Amino acid sequence: MLQYMCIPDGGYEDDNTQFRGRACDGECFVPRADNDDCSPSDISPCRRAPYANSQRCQNAGNIWIGLGDTRKNSLFDDEFNCPPDTSETEHLYPRDGLNTNRQQYNQGAEERTQTARAAQKANDVDQNEGLHETWEWYDECYRRERNRGLFTADQNLRNNAFGYSSAIFTRQNPNNNRRGYECPEERDYWPYWHPSPWVDIAILTDRLDLCPFFQTESQNVKPKGACRNTATCANCIRYNTQAQCLAQGGRWAVDGPHGVAPPQCIQAPWSRVNHLGNGRFGQASSYNWTLPFLATDGSLDEDKSTPHRCVLRLRYNISTDDYDAWRVNNTFNNNDGAGIVSPVRQNPNVDIGAKNTALRLAINTAQFGRTFQDRSHVFRLVPRTKQKEYFGKRTVYNLNVRGKRGNIVQTFPSVEYDFIPNHLHIKEDDLVHIQWAGSNTHNNGNPAGDGQAGDAGEGRGGTDRHNFVQMVGDSFGASFPATWEQNTIFRNMISALDATVPATAGSDHFPLSTRDQALGLDDEAVARNWALRMASAGYYTSYDNTGDATSVTGRNTELQELLNNAPASYVGGVFRFKRGTYDYMCTRNHNFSNRDQKGHLIVE
Repeated sequence: MLQYMCIPDGGYEDDNTQFRGRACDGECFVPRADNDDCSPSDISPCRRAPYANSQRCQNAGNIWIGLGDTRKNSLFDDEFNCPPDTSETEHLYPRDGLNTNRQQYNQGAEERTQTARAAQKANDVDQNEGLHETWEWYDECYRRERNRGLFTADQNLRNNAFGYSSAIFTRQNPNNNRRGYECPEERDYWPYWHPSPWVDIAILTDRLDLCPFFQTESQNVKPKGACRNTATCANCIRYNTQAQCLAQGGRWAVDGPHGVAPPQCIQAPWSRVNHLGNGRFGQASSYNWTLPFLATDGSLDEDKSTPHRCVLRLRYNISTDDYDAWRVNNTFNNNDGAGIVSPVRQNPNVDIGAKNTALRLAINTAQFGRTFQDRSHVFRLVPRTKQKEYFGKRTVYNLNVRGKRGNIVQTFPSVEYDFIPNHLHIKEDDLVHIQWAGSNTHNNGNPAGDGQAGDAGEGRGGTDRHNFVQMVGDSFGASFPATWEQNTIFRNMISALDATVPATAGSDHFPLSTRDQALGLDDEAVARNWALRMASAGYYTSYDNTGDATSVTGRNTELQELLNNAPASYVGGVFRFKRGTYDYMCTRNHNFSNRDQKGHLIVE
């Protein structure tokens, strides 16, 4: 199974690159085997995480996710890493890179002082390069011995510069192809036996009988330990077990649980082989993640929530029925001297019963049963505590976009632009945050990954643009937007919060007082302004408000008809609508012959 995270935006993209397909490959993490992601995105309190699978498999897990097939077994896991937002006082962490360069790492001496360690970090970490895990995280991984009880088949795992094989070497990564500061052993195995910065969200699997094991072993609820250096043992972080640690004079430190609920463990949905994620009913397979309230004290107390910077990681493990993945361990590793033959070997020649004839199988034991992953760009979770009179206990749905510029063969294995979810059914008391993110350097030139090179689409090449307009007659099969006189969705808007108003000292991130309300406009004018904002991707903020430099009358330059001069990203608004059925579209990404970007909203 090959995995594609469609939203939030997959971590292949870089903020300042000409080729969107593979920009972050190697900068922050080891990606899935293919090169293309599905979509840009921002953040809202209820996030859908669609994913596409190029093969189906039986059981899926930071999210861990999986689908149904008797030939393969996989485990999918969704996780997030959300440190408090320190953007006003410190360098950003986590962060996306301003270039595609990988962070540096110099291991230094085997035994060193804290001063020397700090100097190494200062010399290695570049503030312009991506950072999803800390330098310290990889440094400990480099120095900690690998788990020698694991099955490695016939792979020969190398040693680090200190002469022993550490956690940077795994069966999948026997030569330490370093990607950012991720720890290969932690990436490839779950539940991990040492502390991890990643918080588990959900496990999607066909092995529901294993759910109690998965949930109790998660660091969400179970403390994990690691060895720490002491005055008498300057490299005791090397030792992998508590017994070794204490015997060598180290200190075994226990890192408590993350203090959140165990990950959800649910049945993985079925998906057709090589059908890129569509499930039984033609919709993209997805997991709906209810975003947490995060506080600086580590709690999930809504009243203490603060801004956090986050990365979402989706991993899945695909195993095989050619050997018992739950039984094999180091005693099954190939050892010619001891007469032990691994149950799988590299590119074996097999006897088919013909004299002096054998056939070779294409088996790479580094990949025969392995873990894939995808990650999002960095996004922010912002609190809503001061808007309780507006938010209350309402559910906030995130309505976003996925896909990339190009036609069906150019975007493969991603998809063409689409709203996500493109069918949303909510209640009148619910809120919808309509928003999207895009790029101005989204060229699909060579190398074009698994799809063809090319840049089919409307508007200026290499750019993403989106807008949100109601369709005439609320007909999903139509191709024309409604005029303001025909509009019902914004005329039926009960309330809205303007997410574009910047925060000021003592104010909220989503102020209740919008531009329109501050100007004392009537409901008709407020609704029309919102329709205009969403249709122009925020280029226009009002129709003719006096003193508004970004109104239709205040702008010196008109909106270009294909949105070329509109923003690529727009954080939009948080809306509450009256009961009704509404169909909407993007005017730019609509080509009648072969593609459209439409959505369907039911409010009851």
